[in-house]
Amino acid sequence: FTKHCAACHRIGDAGGKIAPQLDGVGVRGVERLLEDVLDPNRNMDVAFRARSVTLTNEKTLTALMLRVEGEVVVFADLEGKEQRIPTKDIATNRETQLSAMPANFADVIPEADLYHLLAYLLDQKAKEPKKE
Repeated sequence: FTKHCAACHRIGDAGGKIAPQLDGVGVRGVERLLEDVLDPNRNMDVAFRARSVTLTNEKTLTALMLRVEGEVVVFADLEGKEQRIPTKDIATNRETQLSAMPANFADVIPEADLYHLLAYLLDQKAKEPKKE
């Protein structure tokens, strides 16, 4: 999780705040977790759709739009890092139908790491309320 997911996702107090929080994600079961990890575009919340941003210098950025702060748009790039871009430098900013999560995750993560990640995510169950 720390190596492959924490730049964007958060569990408890660890990780980024760009992508969905994963506390309790283990209740989804192995099939749904595999789908979410290996095919992130299948069942995606619209809030996490990637944006295709073309800058006035003709560079293109694929990112998740986080917020607008006055004359600056704050994006999260595909590595989970915030990019602050002045609105005057943005030629186009359009929503795509794709998740900001890379769809080639199966090609990037070693098979053993995928098994360890799934085991870790499956272990993330909702916490029992403290008894008084």
